[in-house]
Amino acid sequence: MRILSRMLRWLSVGICALIIACLAATPALADTGTYRITDYTVKLEPQSNGTVRITVSQDWKVTGGNIPWITVGLPNSHFNIESENGAVKTISADNSGGFNGVRIDLDKTYLPGQTFNIKFTVLQGNLLERLPEQNQWRIAYTPGWYDNCYIDHMQITMVSPVDVNSYSSIVPLPTSTAGNVFTWDKTNLSPGTHTTVLVESPDGSFLTAPATTIGGSTTGAPGISATLIVVMVLAGIFIMVIIWAGIRAKQKRDEANTILIQETEKEMAADPAKKEQAEKGFETYVDKQGLTPDAEGRYYDRGYGNYITPVIWAAVINRNANRPNLPPTAFGGGHSCACACVSCACACACACAGGGAAGCTKKGFHRCQECDQSAKFHAD
Repeated sequence: MRILSRMLRWLSVGICALIIACLAATPALADTGTYRITDYTVKLEPQSNGTVRITVSQDWKVTGGNIPWITVGLPNSHFNIESENGAVKTISADNSGGFNGVRIDLDKTYLPGQTFNIKFTVLQGNLLERLPEQNQWRIAYTPGWYDNCYIDHMQITMVSPVDVNSYSSIVPLPTSTAGNVFTWDKTNLSPGTHTTVLVESPDGSFLTAPATTIGGSTTGAPGISATLIVVMVLAGIFIMVIIWAGIRAKQKRDEANTILIQETEKEMAADPAKKEQAEKGFETYVDKQGLTPDAEGRYYDRGYGNYITPVIWAAVINRNANRPNLPPTAFGGGHSCACACVSCACACACACAGGGAAGCTKKGFHRCQECDQSAKFHAD
């Protein structure tokens, strides 16, 4: 156990040091132009191997400066680019600095008053979640957003692989349904607005065992050396240690959060002003995150990993958002302010103007706006 404790301490110090080094090395940035997106469409097509084919189309209008290239946020780094069209000269994976998505170099540098369209398709992994204990599968998807850009119209469609009547949850309700296609329409989105859709169904009849690994390839060698077996066993033990440490860290975090929630609940009961402040902050947070209530009026926050209330927002979410010196959690379940996606369904959008960028003068780390809120709950 002494050796295990030393190893865990070494891992914690190493992870923190790596995070600090990365943050120190990443520069500030600014778009080279101003712009708006007049139309933003996303099509989701779940596949039998658990991947999801995502087709993105965007119509851009340059309002100032110049735009030689852009980025578009995707749920995570596990994707393969299948095709591109429109004003796309080259497209490549761009997964760095907490950002996951693609960089698109345009066919020319676009100037004020000019418009262009880009379109591409990727095969995305780690988006469709299998929930064997609940006998369900789920997709929770947030298109990459833009901190500096108005979006006139956004449309998300999903081609359902199963009967539409089999879904146990669809949040929010689709704007329209035609056959096996769900459509969500949003208009006049302000800069930084996040739009999330969530579907759950117990009918997984279309799913089969995955044949390939997205973002890499799986190969099988008939003969495996004894050295390789030893390395694999040691790697397995190392991974188990990390998982165990993550579970323990999550347990401690959950216990601490429970105490904070109880204390905050007492404070709000004794001080109506704090209760009112928490409720207002909660409403602002819900609007900013684009959360919508379910049939029972509850708000599910993917970042937090559960349903949230004004008390939970004040005690945990807002408190963590105002502690910028904390490093991101190294293991699952945490909400990191360093632009790390909080789940496999998050379209992380914290590098270079949010979910994408337009020719940043320097591309690097950019703090999430949520992490810079200056709410003063618990200030006294």
